[in-house]
Amino acid sequence: MRLLWAFLRRDLKIAASYRLSFVFMVAGAFVTLTTFYFLARTFGQTPLLQDRYGADYFSFALMGLATASALRALQTSFAARLRQAQVDGSLEVLLSAPLSTFRVVTLLAAWPIGSALVRALGLIALGTLLFGARLHLDPLAFALVLALGLASFGALGLLSAAFVLTFKRGDPFSYFLDVATYLLSGVVYPVEVLPGWLRFAGRLLPSTWALHGLRAAGLQGAGLGELSGTLGVLVAFSAVLWPVAWWAISASRRHAERVGTLSQF
Repeated sequence: MRLLWAFLRRDLKIAASYRLSFVFMVAGAFVTLTTFYFLARTFGQTPLLQDRYGADYFSFALMGLATASALRALQTSFAARLRQAQVDGSLEVLLSAPLSTFRVVTLLAAWPIGSALVRALGLIALGTLLFGARLHLDPLAFALVLALGLASFGALGLLSAAFVLTFKRGDPFSYFLDVATYLLSGVVYPVEVLPGWLRFAGRLLPSTWALHGLRAAGLQGAGLGELSGTLGVLVAFSAVLWPVAWWAISASRRHAERVGTLSQF
């Protein structure tokens, strides 16, 4: 924990030295919320959303945007921070310490992931307090679905990091997953409007199930019993993805050590 706190404190000091970026972040969140607020005013009450999700469009979109931003942080932060460490030369030093690859990557990504979660919760708070989003929250179910969704995307993020460690460049996988999430998972529109074959493709993404569960728990107050199926699917995603991700990140380190590319970028 001391090592984790040291990394977080270092990154906090760096972030605090760029105060203007915080202002732009808050302003960007406000502009995004304002845009979707007036889109919701334009559409008015949507029977599909009322019947399926028990929510107006703004509340629906707010939950989708906040969730997608949090999941994206898990998907991209491991690879991005690993690549940064490759470029500035600190990766070889970190990996020469008696630390597992997973621990090194986790320490590097702890700040961007933590700050992204705070931003996502802040977005929901702003949407509720300033724009009148209507939430009906089951805290336990919401927290459990969020944790399982983050776990699934954490495994995908480790796969991206393994690609970067092996090939020393950004991976194309994150881009396509990002596009698929927004297109197929119902971030800003319900998946029910998609053709059947696209809905089927969306069910292959953990983000679709995480969004469904978080909206049910956050907008309709659904409890653990009502979400047992969704929770089971998210557990299955993690059970499949984590062993693969663990093997990939370990194998990528062994490869980099064998060919001597840890110090290259």
